[in-house]
Amino acid sequence: MDAIINFGIRLIQALQTLSPALDAPMKFFTYVGSIDFYIIFITLIYWVVDSQLGVRLLLVLISTDFLGNVFKQLLHQPRPYWVGEVKARGPETPYVIPSTHSSGSLSVWGTLAYHLRKDWLWAVSGLIILLIPLSRLYLGVHFPHDVLGGWLIGAAVIYSFIRLEPRVLPWMKRLSPLSQVGIGLGISILMILIGLVIGMLIASSPDPADWAHFASMARSPDRYFTLGGAFAGAIAGYVSMLRYARFQTGGPPLQQTGRYFLGIAGVLVIYLGLDVLFSLLAADESVAGYILRYIRYACVTFWMAFGAPWMFLKLKLAQPAEKKIKVTVLV
Repeated sequence: MDAIINFGIRLIQALQTLSPALDAPMKFFTYVGSIDFYIIFITLIYWVVDSQLGVRLLLVLISTDFLGNVFKQLLHQPRPYWVGEVKARGPETPYVIPSTHSSGSLSVWGTLAYHLRKDWLWAVSGLIILLIPLSRLYLGVHFPHDVLGGWLIGAAVIYSFIRLEPRVLPWMKRLSPLSQVGIGLGISILMILIGLVIGMLIASSPDPADWAHFASMARSPDRYFTLGGAFAGAIAGYVSMLRYARFQTGGPPLQQTGRYFLGIAGVLVIYLGLDVLFSLLAADESVAGYILRYIRYACVTFWMAFGAPWMFLKLKLAQPAEKKIKVTVLV
C-alpha cells in the first residue's frame, strides 16, 4: 500500500507543477462534480427536459454517493495532503477512497448518455468523466487508486439500474402510491441504519495521530441522514407529482426559463431557510440535528419533485400532461 501511495503522491506533485496556470479550470471541473452543481443540473433535466430521466439521475446520484460514503468509512484512508508533501487546493474532511466525484461523474453522466443516446453527449460525458477525477488529483485531495475505486462504484450503480429497472418497475406498478412512498421511506431508514452500524464497526480502529485532526468529521453519520432524507423526499415527491401535478416539460423557451428559475428559487429558500432555522433548534452533531438534517433534505427533494411542478401548473408555467401516467418510481 505504501508503494501505491508514494506513486500517487509523485504523480500529484508532477501535476501541481502546472500551478497556478491550471488552478481555475481544475477548480471548475471539481465544481462540476459537486452536489451544488448536480442540484442545478438535475433540476434542469427534471423540470425542462424529462421528469422521469431527472428523477432517475437523482436516485442514481444518491445511490452512488451512499455506496461511496460506505466504503470511505469502512476503509478510512487518508487524503494525499494528509500524509504527503502535496498542496491542498481544496481541503476536505471525509476519508479518501473511493472518490465520490469520480463515481458520481460516471454514474450521472453515464446514465444521461445511455438514456439519451446522442453521439455528442457520449463525447461530452466521456470528457467530463475524465476531467473531474483529474481535477481531484491536481487539487491534492485524491490518489489515482481513489479514482479507480470511484469509477468501479459508478459503473456498478449504472449496471444495477439498467438490469434491475425492468424487473422492479412492473412490481412497483402494482403497488398503491402509499406503498411506494412507504418503500422509499423504508429504504431511507435502512441507509441511515447501515451508516450507524458502520460507525460502530470502525469505532475500535482510531486514525493515526499524525493525520487524525484532518479527519475530525470523517466518521460523522450526517451524510447518511442527508442521503436518506433526499431519497425519501424524492420518492414521495415523484409519486405525488404523478398523481396530482403531472406536467409537460416542453413549452416556449420563456416559459421553460421562468419554470426553472422559480424552481431553483424554491430550492434555495428551503435549503438555506431550513439551515438557518434548524441551526437555532439543535446542534448539527446531535440526534436532533441529524433528524432535522433528514427533514431538511427531504423537503428539498420533495419540492423539486412535487412542490415545484405543482406551482408551475398553478402559475401556467407548464401544461398538464395530456395522457395519464401510471404511478411508478425508479428504484
